Amino acid sequence: MKRAIIMSVIMLFTVSFWPGSSTAGEELGYQGTHILTYSTMGRLAEVYQKQSGVTINVLGGGCSDGVVAVTKKRAVMGGLCCPLKPEEEQQGLVPHAVARDIKVAIVNFINPTAGLTAGQLRDIHQGKITNWKEVGWIDRPIAVVYRKHCLDRREPVRVFLELDDELKTLAPKAIVVSTDIQLIDYVKRFPTAIGITSDVFVKDKKADINRLALDGVTPSAANVETGRYPFSAVMYIVTNGKPDQATSKFLDFVKGPKGQEIVRENLASAP
Repeated sequence: MKRAIIMSVIMLFTVSFWPGSSTAGEELGYQGTHILTYSTMGRLAEVYQKQSGVTINVLGGGCSDGVVAVTKKRAVMGGLCCPLKPEEEQQGLVPHAVARDIKVAIVNFINPTAGLTAGQLRDIHQGKITNWKEVGWIDRPIAVVYRKHCLDRREPVRVFLELDDELKTLAPKAIVVSTDIQLIDYVKRFPTAIGITSDVFVKDKKADINRLALDGVTPSAANVETGRYPFSAVMYIVTNGKPDQATSKFLDFVKGPKGQEIVRENLASAP
């Protein structure tokens, strides 16, 4: 009995390679952006398996991992937090919008700043505002922590901040990191730090960091969906051409009422 339970868990959340195509009722492969993987895909896979008998094998990574997995036929679905490149769409990749990531500006828990305007957030990251006293706190330099990734794509944070693709317009003294974990750790350790990450990674860390309102609106799924909160990013599942029947059924589930209910546990619903 114990062995059967262990084997079931392995089949559901395998971290090995899988066939690129699948037979309806058996299994499908997904690989891609850690935001969607961490926040939602495991739960979607679990519920869909119980409902349909189809196993969704979930593996994380980044946008490029999702594209490569699909084009190399290692998976039938890839996850992206950035739009496809024009040349990728020309090659036949098809994006399916499934959710919206809630982007949040975060500061250390001792920082009493409740919010910024979108313009102030951009100016801080561009090095035009450099001291916390300029936005109503103490006379201390602002330590900008920035996650560098997907420079070859229209990455939503970089686009929102109006930074150039080579980051030449980023604040000169910014601390550049490669992961959300590193960014959050810096903000937790340095009282004057500020960074931008995905809400799913910090919404349960309220004892360590403060999430800032933007333009007077707090980050939430409801505020993203009504258009009041200005900082979000569409999350995509991509397929290599028109999805087969089994994949289409899973995508219909994800975009349907039950799937979107699961999505909204950590993200905002698809646009």
